[in-house]
Parts: sequence; structure tokens; C-alpha cells
Amino acid sequence: MSTAAKWGAYFAKVKSVQPELIHFHCFAPDLAPLLWFAKRAGIKTVHSEHWSGFLAQHPRPLQGWRKSLARWYMNQCHIVLPVSSVLSDGIKALAPDSRRNIVPNIIDSGVRKDTEKRPCTSICVVADVVLSIKQQDKIFAAFSALPRMQFELHFYGGGPDESTLSQMVKNHSNVFIHGRKSNAEILDLLPQHHALVLYSAYETFGITVLEARQAGLWAIVKSEFGCAPFYDEGCIIVTSDEALHTALEKVRELPRPEAAEFKDLSSHSIGKKLRTIYSKLLYA
Repeated sequence: MSTAAKWGAYFAKVKSVQPELIHFHCFAPDLAPLLWFAKRAGIKTVHSEHWSGFLAQHPRPLQGWRKSLARWYMNQCHIVLPVSSVLSDGIKALAPDSRRNIVPNIIDSGVRKDTEKRPCTSICVVADVVLSIKQQDKIFAAFSALPRMQFELHFYGGGPDESTLSQMVKNHSNVFIHGRKSNAEILDLLPQHHALVLYSAYETFGITVLEARQAGLWAIVKSEFGCAPFYDEGCIIVTSDEALHTALEKVRELPRPEAAEFKDLSSHSIGKKLRTIYSKLLYA
């Protein structure tokens, strides 16, 4: 379907349904005329956002007309819902007049199962294979100095650099690349491992960190991820490649951490928060 056809379907649907509120998600330039139409019709608008392009530390910030359009869009929405405080700060820097309320990701608990850990100390990485962002190459470099008979490393996720990563690790019998998995499969697989590593250059949230903690794994992470306010004693914070290697080595000697619970991030809790935001917007 062309962009014009999508716009036409949207305009027709809005006219027929006549909603009091429209919730947009994840900015793209083609949302701007949809927002303009909604505001002209007197409809309240909410926009939820998780795109890393709005982070202050993103290496390729918006430029030119895209930046101007994004600023207009964020300022014109009745309320913007960034997924974390770091993303909220980035949106504020772009669009100072935007009205923001942080709504984190929902953490899906899945079905908890009693699963045997792998015999070696097993480290997993769950992320799209984009080396410039998710930095699987740096994780592999830190891991490859560990004793091969005592540790194994599992990469879950597909992406443009998957073949490059495969070539990188092909001579290491204790490193495994599993490709893309569904979220349900990942939740089932997590309890087999001892620790998860997320060592990205930046993360608007980093949901896999909290999913790993909920499954009873150690989480080796950076301090500036969007989900940092929810870190607990099972999160090991690293600030350099050397610290990453030390943390990986340390996991073998650590007892299994208690599984975490994130009741405030359940679908019920987040749904309740959204309903409150909608009500205040509609009936203020």
C-alpha cells in the first residue's frame, strides 16, 4: 500500500469512527500529516516513542527538514510517552515545548519453568546483530580470553552483521550463533544460561536485561541504559572492555542470584498508567 493510500484509509477511518483520542507510535515523517489532521479535527493525540534516534548520544542525529519536522511533531502532540528518562531527555532537547510522561516497556514474565543450567558457565547475548550498536564484537573479544573448557557464549538474534559475526567466531567451539528467535522462545531459553550481557553503545530501554533478571540470570550491563532505574543487585555494571572481561570471568564464581520481579512493569500496571493518562487528557 502506498503512503497516499495509507493516508486516505486513515482519514476515512477517523471520519467514520470520530474518536476522542488517537495514539500514534514511533515517529516517522509520514505521521506529521496524520497528526495535523487529528488536531484540526479537535482530537486529542498521544504519541509513544522508543526510537534511539532521539537519544542525545546517537551518532547520527536528525538533520535538516527531518529534525524540524520531528520538533514540530513532538511539540504539537498533546502528550509524548518516551519509554525511559534518557529518551525523554533527548526529546526535550529536540522539542523543549513537548509534554512528556515516561511509560516504560511491559516486561512479559512468560511461563516459568525449572530448567537445568548448562554444564559450562553459559553467557548469552540477546540483541540484533548490528556491531556498531550492539557491539557483539567487543563482547566476543572480552569472552575469547576466558578458558574454553569452562565458558560458552551464545548469541541470539539476526541482523545485517550476522555473517560477519559467524566468520569472527568460526574457530571457537564454545561460541554458538542461534539466529533470530521469537520472544517466547527467548523466555524459554534464558533459564538455561548463567548470565546475559548487553553491552550496546546505547539503549533507549534494554528490555532483555530485565527479562534475564526475571529468569534468575546475572545481567552484565552499562549504567546509562534506559532501564537502569530498575536495576537490582543481580545487575553487574561495567564501564569498559576490561571491566566486561572481569565481569564475565567473575560470573563463574558467583552463586545464582534471586530472580527479580517487576510488578510495576506488568501489562496490568502499564495498562493502568495509560488509562490514567488518557483520562486526564480527555477529561481535564
